[in-house]
Amino acid sequence: MEYTHKPVDELSFTDDFMFGTVMKNKGICKGVLERLLHIKVGKIEYPSLQKTITPFYESKGIRLDVYVSDSERIFDIEIQTSIPPSLPKRTRYYQSLMDVDNLLRGQSYADLKESYVIFICTQDPFGKGLPVYEFRNICTADGTLFLDDKSYKVFYNVGAYGKEDEPELSALLEYLCERRATSGFTQRIDALVEKAKRNEKFRSWYMSLNIHEDDLRRESLQQGEKIGF
Repeated sequence: MEYTHKPVDELSFTDDFMFGTVMKNKGICKGVLERLLHIKVGKIEYPSLQKTITPFYESKGIRLDVYVSDSERIFDIEIQTSIPPSLPKRTRYYQSLMDVDNLLRGQSYADLKESYVIFICTQDPFGKGLPVYEFRNICTADGTLFLDDKSYKVFYNVGAYGKEDEPELSALLEYLCERRATSGFTQRIDALVEKAKRNEKFRSWYMSLNIHEDDLRRESLQQGEKIGF
């Protein structure tokens, strides 16, 4: 079985490898978060790319695309190019493991940071045509009463960028959808994307990653054949 990979010259910001590379830039990472969430982000710790959290040996671990924190908040930012039915439960599991990872033994629950799980989706995750879907825990009997557990799950439907009223967020979603940079910030992102594609070290890393993934696939197929799958 042959697997094909996108040529490096065709990579865009919404491809995992490129997204992680560009988001290593603290200014870009901070700017993306501030535009997505309409908040002021403090000094961020260096973004952690493809962070793995496995709290217990037998439990299911997770690998986060971009894991970022400032003094008060933690953020997981994911690029999602397909919409599996399990996506909502996936955000629940991600958020729970982020809390476990964030709270050291002996710390109080009060020390838990505000937590955001963010999915940037290239398809509409809920089919309602909204550009942003934000979820918080709320009292079903009184819609004005929030649990205030400081946890948020936010999904972005990049294809609905034209319905977003805030210009900077609309421009970011448009860039993610159309690869069209119409603001100063998205032009900065696009310049870094093009710079990465010209960088020999980046090209070599990308090729090595693809070779490694192919080797893993072949190994898994061989193991499957050995045990009769």
